Amino acid sequence: MNSQITKTTFCILAGLGLILGLTVHIISLLGIYIGDSIPFVWMLHLGIFVVWVPAVLLLKDNPELQQLNASKNKNPLKFYGILFKNAPKPVMVISLFFFAYAMINFFLFMQSGGGGVPSIIDGKYVINNHGNIIKELTEAEFFKMKANEIRGFSGHWIAFYSLSMGILWPKAQVNNSSNKVA
Repeated sequence: MNSQITKTTFCILAGLGLILGLTVHIISLLGIYIGDSIPFVWMLHLGIFVVWVPAVLLLKDNPELQQLNASKNKNPLKFYGILFKNAPKPVMVISLFFFAYAMINFFLFMQSGGGGVPSIIDGKYVINNHGNIIKELTEAEFFKMKANEIRGFSGHWIAFYSLSMGILWPKAQVNNSSNKVA
């Protein structure tokens, strides 16, 4: 199979994952928990690996990255230029924005967890930390915390899907129609 077609396929899958992850993230920011009504939402977590592994493998043998790693000048702009060599500038900017956003989102998610995870124990909604009940919750608080849990994960989903999409962006086709013989 043509490697350009394969790269394009994985780029499209990454773009689809990005759109779905962003949709889930926005819904969870609204405090809506969709994990029970749409259980396949957690497949987005596995989908990261479907696109991230090819992106990493593509970069593994990249001679430009190897040369940059060997040099003493570790210029981040050059690094990102190599990562997103084929991607349009807006894709690079969006990917880097989502990467930074994921770090901030994760920090906020960790701060809002209350020291544990929302669970149902003995029919009660609680915050649980390794079997220790920290706090009892109302049903509304429980589902808000479950939405927050998905928000924590989906922030990473959008970062990894967007980075994968930018790395896997297919090389622009050069139109050589002027060189054709009639």
